[in-house]
Amino acid sequence: MKQTLHIEADFDKPELLKSMVEKLVMRRNESNKPFTVSPLHHIAMETSSTEAYVCGSVSLNDDENVIKMPFDSSFIFTCIKGANKLYEVAWSMSLS
Repeated sequence: MKQTLHIEADFDKPELLKSMVEKLVMRRNESNKPFTVSPLHHIAMETSSTEAYVCGSVSLNDDENVIKMPFDSSFIFTCIKGANKLYEVAWSMSLS
């Protein structure tokens, strides 16, 4: 028997989190080093990370039950930037 589980996260004050991540993404490159290519022909990428304290709730919903749990946790957000590209959020994860 196959069951479906729906998981949803709601953040308190998402506009503050959005602002913090946008600042991370838009940060200026402080070094003027050009992008280099490694001997294996891999192109270097710049990375930028920030830690943010986030709270909200997570909802778990299957076909019969709904469970809503609050959370308070630090998350780390990491952005990457390739040559001639804009920063983009690559991943985030909870630190708890």
